[in-house]
Amino acid sequence: MLALLAAVPEETNLIRQSLQDLQHHSVLGITLMTGRLAGHEICLAHSGIGKAAAAATAIAMLSNNRPDALWLFGCGGAYLGSGLAVGDLALASAEIFGDEGLATAKGFRDLAEMKLPMRDTSRQFFNSWPIDQKLHDWARPLLAEHAEKTNSSLCSGPFVTVSTCTGTTAKATEIEHRTAGICENMEGAAVALACQQLSVPLLELRGISNQVEDRDTRRWDLPAGMAAAQNAIMALLLARLEPRP
Repeated sequence: MLALLAAVPEETNLIRQSLQDLQHHSVLGITLMTGRLAGHEICLAHSGIGKAAAAATAIAMLSNNRPDALWLFGCGGAYLGSGLAVGDLALASAEIFGDEGLATAKGFRDLAEMKLPMRDTSRQFFNSWPIDQKLHDWARPLLAEHAEKTNSSLCSGPFVTVSTCTGTTAKATEIEHRTAGICENMEGAAVALACQQLSVPLLELRGISNQVEDRDTRRWDLPAGMAAAQNAIMALLLARLEPRP
């Protein structure tokens, strides 16, 4: 089984229209949808907005199904240095908790600088959490081919997960320089934590709906970002390769 997760129903409209034998289940208060899509057994859920909701949903979803992998997708904002535009694709190489740390007069200090691991097991995790490298390397050339066919661009790099969306160019530039991030979102790092905790490989893909700059929603296109992500997910499924290579 392959788990698909997005924050809100608008980010899965195209996927749900293609699901066959759709059934709904309630697990720990979370609605899970199961069915078949492009030859794959699928479990689909909506996490809700933000890190806490995403972590709670991911844990419920993964502990109930134990899928081969989880693919997280939806729209996201591109940092200016990424070169990404609305409708382009961003593929995560890592996920970073962007605002866990300490704000000082001299700037932001992350958990590593504070020597406060978020998880201290056989390996210490601070702000940065991994994406499954094999899944990333499998998906990247397929997504590059898809991007070329759809006259869009693909960029791979770290994603930054925040609790408060960035609404100024100055703040976006600070975060981008601090993290080397290419894309901002509100759920990914929490899902990466859940996947790491339950040993489930994670792939994360975002369609760009806006650039992270001085906020002006007239330049945004949420439907374009949502559609770009879903069409890319469909392209990966239709490649008819195993979800976990």
